[in-house]
Amino acid sequence: MTVLDIAKAMGAMLFAPIRVRRNPPKPPIGAEHFRPTPFAADRSSATTLARDIAVVKTPPGGWQSWPPPVLAGCDEPLAEGVVDLRGVWKGHSGPMKGHIERVEQAGDRVVITAAGVIHDMFADGTLDSGVNDLGEGGAQVSVAARFEDGRLNLYPGDRGVVVVTRYLDGDELVWRWGPYTSRLRRLDASEGHN
Repeated sequence: MTVLDIAKAMGAMLFAPIRVRRNPPKPPIGAEHFRPTPFAADRSSATTLARDIAVVKTPPGGWQSWPPPVLAGCDEPLAEGVVDLRGVWKGHSGPMKGHIERVEQAGDRVVITAAGVIHDMFADGTLDSGVNDLGEGGAQVSVAARFEDGRLNLYPGDRGVVVVTRYLDGDELVWRWGPYTSRLRRLDASEGHN
């Protein structure tokens, strides 16, 4: 990351809570966003593996309306040690109250779609397979992803400081992004029609 990318990322992070409150996002419309493909009984009986689907990047300028699910039709079960975070989530407390994101998963692959970006990654701990895309505010993002102790952790390098983490606490998703910690509730398809 360049100094300009770091400055863009920090600016986007600092102003994100204000942006969400001034212009709250709307949930996606359509059951396909809320009901992921059921997993096969085991990896050997899966018809489509996560690695069979091309990795998706954020479109130039970000997406303006919810893109279709990336892993639709992928029935590869979650890899060992991977926590099921799938769903459409909405922040109900914390600085990012009102934020909406869609989390898709299969194998060790995770796709997080929110705020105009698509972060498509394999949680294998490598930078090459992590998020290498644009972040909020247009800054270049390059982070490794790894599931550890029930958490999806993102690192700017092989290890070191966790810059983003997501994990379940009961029925809620806890999301820590930089200095912010927010709690999100899962939405259902009926909330995608409002």
